[in-house]
Parts: sequence; C-alpha cells; structure tokens
Amino acid sequence: MTTLDDQLKKLDSPEHSEQIQRWRASRERLAVDKHRPTYHFSPPENFMNDPNGICQWKGLYHLFYQFRADGEEHVHWGHAVSEDLVRWRDLPIALYPDQENDCFSGQTLVEDDRVIATYHGTRAGNAIATATDDLLVDWQKHPDNPVIPIVPIDEASGSPYRVFDPCIWKEDDGYYALSGVFKNGERSIDCEGVDHLFRSADLTTWDYVGELVAADYSTEPGEDYAVPNFWPIGNDKHMLLFFSHKRGGQYFVGDYDNSTHRFTPDYHGRLNNGPLAIGSLHAPSATVDDSGRFLAIFNVKESREAQGWSDIMTLPTHLSLRDDNSLVIQPVVELESLRGQRLSVKDTVVASGKEIVLDSISGNAFELRVTINPGDAHEVGLDVLRSPDSEETTRISFFPQGHPRFGSPLLQIDGTSASVREDLVPRPPEIGPLDIADDQPIELRIFVDRSIVEVFANERQCLTLRVYPDRDDSVGVSLFARGGSATFSGVESWPMESVWPELG
Repeated sequence: MTTLDDQLKKLDSPEHSEQIQRWRASRERLAVDKHRPTYHFSPPENFMNDPNGICQWKGLYHLFYQFRADGEEHVHWGHAVSEDLVRWRDLPIALYPDQENDCFSGQTLVEDDRVIATYHGTRAGNAIATATDDLLVDWQKHPDNPVIPIVPIDEASGSPYRVFDPCIWKEDDGYYALSGVFKNGERSIDCEGVDHLFRSADLTTWDYVGELVAADYSTEPGEDYAVPNFWPIGNDKHMLLFFSHKRGGQYFVGDYDNSTHRFTPDYHGRLNNGPLAIGSLHAPSATVDDSGRFLAIFNVKESREAQGWSDIMTLPTHLSLRDDNSLVIQPVVELESLRGQRLSVKDTVVASGKEIVLDSISGNAFELRVTINPGDAHEVGLDVLRSPDSEETTRISFFPQGHPRFGSPLLQIDGTSASVREDLVPRPPEIGPLDIADDQPIELRIFVDRSIVEVFANERQCLTLRVYPDRDDSVGVSLFARGGSATFSGVESWPMESVWPELG
C-alpha cells in the first residue's frame, strides 16, 4: 500500500523539494512561540487568511489557504495534505498570481478525473485552474482567465453584478459558479448581501443566471455574502455557508430549486457572534467528502501583532441535520486519534459561589468533556488555562436564564482575564445562544490548544476564541457555580498529540 510519505518522496521537482524543506525549517524555527498551537493548523510562516477549496481526492484530504510567504507581496494558495483530516503535511504553493494581483479565496469541485479550483483573481475577476495528479501539486490555469471578469457596475444598484470569492458545483446541464458579494451600497455599511449565479457548459464561457439568494435582512443591514460554500447537507436541504465582512462566519439552511436556481432559506445562524477579526472565527471552506459528510473549516484571527506568523484554522467540523432540520455541529471523529492517556474526575457537586480546582486535570493542549446539570445556578461552568492565583484564566460559562434578545440560554467564552500581556487587542466575551430545553443538561466538548479555545455544546453550538496566557503556570482547570449549586458529571480529559513532528 502506497503511503503519503511514499507519495511525498516522489515529488522530484527541485522547486517542490526546496519548498517543502523550507516549510519544515520554518515550522521548527517558529515552534518556540508558546502561543503557536500544537493540533490546530497554522501556516508554516508569515501570513495566512481564508481557507480555500478543502476537498478529498484519491483518499487524501487537501487544504488550500490564502498564503503570503516570507518576502512575498502577493497572496498565493498555500497547500497542505492529510490522510485523516487532523495530521497535515505541507505541500508546495498551489496557485501563483499571474494576470491577477493576488489569488484570493475560492473553492474546489472534485470530478472523477480531475479537481477544478475556482478563485478570485484580484483586479481581474474569477478564474479557473485544474489538476489531475495524485497530490494536486501540478495546477494548470485556464488560458482564458479570468473566465468571469470584473465588469463595470452601477454604484447605486450594484448592477449587473459584483464578483468576488467564488464556489463551484455541477448539475445535469453544466457547471455552476456562485459569487458574491453585495449590492446597493458600500460593503459592511449599508449594502445588501447577495450571491450571483453563473452557468457554463465548458468552464470557458459563463452566462449570468441571476441571484441565487438576496438579502431580506435575516442577517443584518450591511452584511455581505462572501466566500460562499453551497452544498447539500441532507434531508433534501442545502446549506449556504459564508462570511460577512461585518460579522464573520454564518450560514443559511433551506431549499434549492434547481429548475429556477433559487435558494430559499429556512433559517439563519451565526458561527461568530462577537467582533470581527479580533481573535475571532473568520471565513469558511467546506466540502462533501467520499462518505457524504459535510465538512467545514474556518480560519481564526489573531488578537496580537504577528510574530513571524499569523492566523490558525479551526478544527475540522462535521455539519449535518436532525430529523427536524436543526443543525448538528460536531468536531470530526478523527480528532479522537490525537488523544493521549484518559484522565477523569468523579461526579462533583459545586455549591453556590464556590470554585473547585481539579488537581488531576491540567494543561494547555487538551480535550475535556463534561456534562453539567445547572440546577438552580444562574451561571455555571469551567475555568481553563488558569494560573494558581487566577490572575490569568479563561472562563467558559452557561447562563440558563439567557437573554430576551436570543430567546434561549447563553453560552460564552470569556477571555478578558486570559492574559497579563499588554500587547493584545482587547475583546469582549464570545457569547452565543444554546437552544436546549430547560431541564436538559449541558454537554460540553472543550478543545484547548495554547492560544485557542473551541467549545462544542450539545452538538448545537460551537464558540471559538483566541486567548494568549503568558504565565507558564496557566494550565489549571476549575469548576464553578453562582446563584445556586450545580452537578458536574462525566468529567474526562485527554492531552492531545501534536500534529507536527517538530512540535512534539
């Protein structure tokens, strides 16, 4: 059986080999940064932005991303490959700008004999590239790029269309490409979000079909629909996963009529609830893999100045629908392969106003699972990355009574006391709704990785926040309750293995 290592050894181009060696050396050099994660993907060096074109091809998962290497002024598509979605290996740069200024975001379509990438070439338009080799390192750009050029538009109406980061899929009558991003106004101020649809029989000539979906302000005024990912998600429903330059990652779930080529959302949800681009979830890339899973990954921004590198990716997430079409949000099962020795704590009742430090569980790169019965408490949760004197701590809280604005209980990650550093951009807590019944316990899966905390709750909500504890002893975990007593059960934790050999 041919392994990924065997395939990597067959990359005989000197340029390919030199780049892979360079990325490895950069990772070794930057591994000394205490805030560089161990099991979340980060760029080998310098600047990373949106994930692009995540896909599965010939049994391997591929992740592309906006990348500007050291010494580069323009954005390329970086590239990594994985056998299991969690352990990544760097590959050479996939796409270089030529007629465009930068290779910005886009997505991929996997066919039987090739992978098609569509992306936005800045100052030019939307472009196409294809690859057929096993590792997707040899990309051929379409000779007529940009196949959907930027066209003059009416500033007041946004007509005929504005093109930006696209996605692509195929139907019986040809290829379809979706491209935002707004109309009627200035982006992130008073515009209306819109995604435009184009069709082609041959990837060369593209006809404008119309608007797939346009804003009805189920988001909010000024939000655009950028970096779209449009895939079936089950139950005869589609998900439009996208990014707003005003509020970050979010989605619609609804019905797609492939005769009229219109998408009608049933509901809208947010995956980032707080400020944009301050330690927060950013833009998505999504695919449906060989087993039929709708998989998504997002980049997460920094709250500090870049120190040789910036931005990381979330853990890959599996999105699906329940029988009632509500959204299921789960970390991919492959993450369990990173677990070390299991640690556990007996069931514990925490009295009102009390905090219990867990002596047996600590660290700065781990997964923790817990079920909480909040009882009559009005706030209940855990502190992670906690220093012994609580000078540094990151709080994960559940508020059963919620807030009228959300109409449901609330979940939060509060990083306002996470670090004593003075060079961080301050950010309020990340707070989102958790739609569960009054008597339903809270089931949390918490992933801590040095400078990122991801919290999955009841497979209904996921919150993400960057934190930067500065003290070496900020590794503690504690339980707390306020306003009443609460019961913590099924507490178990695992240290997580590094996905990068040089960080092990």
